[in-house]
Amino acid sequence: MPRSPSPEIAASDQRPSLTRLSGFLLRAEDVTTAWERYADEHTDLDGWPYDQDAFDRRMAARDAALWRLFAPVRDEAAHLLDTAEAIVDQLAGRSVQTRWVWQLDQLRSALERVAAAQTAFTDWQDTHPHMSDELVHRARAARNKRAWEGLNDWITHGRAVLEIHATALRAGRPGVRRPLQALTVVRSAATAQAPRR
Repeated sequence: MPRSPSPEIAASDQRPSLTRLSGFLLRAEDVTTAWERYADEHTDLDGWPYDQDAFDRRMAARDAALWRLFAPVRDEAAHLLDTAEAIVDQLAGRSVQTRWVWQLDQLRSALERVAAAQTAFTDWQDTHPHMSDELVHRARAARNKRAWEGLNDWITHGRAVLEIHATALRAGRPGVRRPLQALTVVRSAATAQAPRR
């Protein structure tokens, strides 16, 4: 039976995927911050929107933006989680944060919800092949809305994956940048790759 790679080797093999995850987290944070500012400015003290239609359109734009931002990560997210879980198992007792196992469970559940939203949309397309562009747009918006909570969990807990990989690299090579420093370094690359509106 082949031996599992060391935590630091497993972590270093994931660099391109981690860069994409970092980019998602940074740009998604900008989207959610802008949304929170908008919601604060366009709702009353009880949280009711001044203009429900405009509020709904802005929420749909937020959901669509987050869906697009997660797209480069979605197909490799399960592998990132598998690798992070293997690293945590191998690092047992060495700089392991107790919250990581719970956060990885949250991320896996969130990924399943995002996948379920896409599956429902794909199934709808397969059974309604000749729908108008307007109906397809509405179905896509419904998918994005359904995926919102799962994507928000990735925004909230996704940094744990970066922390785990950074810890594995530090375990093999002292002096490797801390996770938050590594995340900051990626910001300029992520911003440069951001899609133009």
